[in-house]
Amino acid sequence: MTKQKLWFKKRTTRGSGREVRGKTKITPKNINREIYKNQRIYSYFFLKFAVFLVLGLFWIRLGAPIGAIQVLPIGLIIGLIIAMFERFRIGRGIEIVILIVAAIVSYFTPLGIVV
Repeated sequence: MTKQKLWFKKRTTRGSGREVRGKTKITPKNINREIYKNQRIYSYFFLKFAVFLVLGLFWIRLGAPIGAIQVLPIGLIIGLIIAMFERFRIGRGIEIVILIVAAIVSYFTPLGIVV
């Protein structure tokens, strides 16, 4: 056997050990870091969804109606623009659904903010 084949053979016999070696060990310190990181991520998404919900509630009532249009969903328009140009695109579909549902609910019920 040549030197290359011996090197390959040695690596394959210890393959399972090499896979585990790249992972971090589970220690109380690492567990606390992971929990803190997950809490930050979840709180960021919750804040973002709350902002989109409030944006969906914004309407502008016109003094003189233009045809059949008496109110404009300005919050929905602003929210869709923000969702399009957002840096973190995870959950974009959920954000758009929250915007649309909030706009529909606030149109048919006396909920929301009319400026």
